[in-house]
Amino acid sequence: MLKPINQFIIRCSCSAWKFALLFAGFFGSLQALLFLGEKFKPYANGAKPLDLQNSLNSDQIFAQLADYSDQAFSLYYIFTSIDYFFPLFAGLFLAAIWAYVLRNNLPRWYEYALQRHLFVVLLIPALFDWLENVTLFMTIVAFPAELRSVADAAVIMKQAKLAATVVAQGTTGVIIITGAAMTIKRKLTG
Repeated sequence: MLKPINQFIIRCSCSAWKFALLFAGFFGSLQALLFLGEKFKPYANGAKPLDLQNSLNSDQIFAQLADYSDQAFSLYYIFTSIDYFFPLFAGLFLAAIWAYVLRNNLPRWYEYALQRHLFVVLLIPALFDWLENVTLFMTIVAFPAELRSVADAAVIMKQAKLAATVVAQGTTGVIIITGAAMTIKRKLTG
């Protein structure tokens, strides 16, 4: 299962147009989510979609759902459908950056990651995001019934997503800086 995904990431990292498509999917879906997030507020008593609230708890989820209009629920369903694509594009984009930088600057690290299918690790935030989406969707669809344990699971998945995203983005920054330093060193030394 991991090998085909890893190979897809490698192929994307070797092709400028595939890399550009990943970026377009990432950036486009992010912009759509942010646009819908703003459009959503007037129909939800000023609240953003639950997915865009990082310090959310289950009590807040149910309090906000009570303020949702029919239009808010409709917009949320559109929002969440896009939010299944955004984390996938984001994770693939970061993984392709890793593959490109390692292949061109740290070939031993690249071989290590390639042999162990490690580029897929950058999709862990997407996995948590999808689990958050599913649990929030279940909570919203069941409302006005309060599925407290499902809402609690959504909050846990959100926190796991945020933590995994910080790690993925932070390590990607380190990889980019390391790659740039290696490139500069190669150019300066010959």
